[in-house]
Amino acid sequence: MACIKGLPRHAKMESTNHREILKQARERKGWSEHEAADQVLFASITSRENYYDIEAHDGELTSCYSLNEICSLCQLFDIRPKDLFCTESVPPLPIEAVVEKIKEHCAQNSIPIEQFEDKAGWRVESCLSNPKAALDEWNLDCLKDICHELQMDWRGVISNL
Repeated sequence: MACIKGLPRHAKMESTNHREILKQARERKGWSEHEAADQVLFASITSRENYYDIEAHDGELTSCYSLNEICSLCQLFDIRPKDLFCTESVPPLPIEAVVEKIKEHCAQNSIPIEQFEDKAGWRVESCLSNPKAALDEWNLDCLKDICHELQMDWRGVISNL
């Protein structure tokens, strides 16, 4: 996940309180924070210490974990990514559609991929030949910024996970 300019551009977008939703999912499982931290370590999602940060700090989950890691965490807690991040139902959108839209955007506007990356604020070229790689390479902040640049609803991708 390579951010070019630092801070995500989507900061004003509406979002759920995903930390509280994750905490509630953990409590439904009957796990303490320590037990949940052990579970994420056992599932090789992250370290025990990093799990505490996910529940404690805004932006930790959206900036430090890939879309696939978020999916794995959600699976462990018996929830879906859309439960964490979407307040309303949106049509599912495969990640391949976002990558295809990047290619179309660059072709229609006669711009090189590097220029798109500069505008979006993230490196994306490595995903153009293998769109599924975006699930491992992009975090949620990256997805939001890219979709913002393309005028697409990022929640559709989350609904599709």
